[in-house]
Amino acid sequence: MKNIIAIVIVGFVFAACSKPKTEPVTENTDYQSEIIKDSMNENSGSQVSDSESFEVIAKTDEKMEAKTAFSTKAIIKDYLMLKNSLAKDDSKAAANAGKMLFETLKKTDTQNLDAKKKSFYKEIAESMEENAEHIAAGTGSIEHQREHFDMLSKDVNDLIETFGSEQKLYKDFCPMYNDNKGAIWISEKKEIVNPYQGSKMLTCGSVQKEW
Repeated sequence: MKNIIAIVIVGFVFAACSKPKTEPVTENTDYQSEIIKDSMNENSGSQVSDSESFEVIAKTDEKMEAKTAFSTKAIIKDYLMLKNSLAKDDSKAAANAGKMLFETLKKTDTQNLDAKKKSFYKEIAESMEENAEHIAAGTGSIEHQREHFDMLSKDVNDLIETFGSEQKLYKDFCPMYNDNKGAIWISEKKEIVNPYQGSKMLTCGSVQKEW
């Protein structure tokens, strides 16, 4: 009988001692699982975030490269606006176009050009800027503007020959300008619209070349 009581007491003691140990282990295990699960989720989220970040950076780099790539498009656009203003005998509009061209030349990005082409562009751009500046300041004196347009057109011709154009263009020639010495200009139209003679002889000239 004593043995049975002893066994029962030992059983109670064992149960009492083992119970608090079992519950914390179960709780800790569950808690640790949650921590591990959360950690995995955080890592997974971090990986996605990094991947998205790299994708955004790559796209940004592409946009920046496209943005800074050298192009003659804006320069030619302003030049053609100037040419059309002179053909209409509009000195004020020509001055505004000259100012726009000057500003475009100043902000044209050449960082993607190699050293040789960058040096060549710089030389042309400096001459173009000077002539555009004179045209911009020449409101009311259209003949003075046309003198600088003559020199400007030679620079634009060299620019296109070296760097090309994104649109179809024509190199035209007026044989009568500057005491019959003649002068070239660049046009987006095949038909002759003479910026040197304006309304006096608007259709005087011929096409020398197409790009």
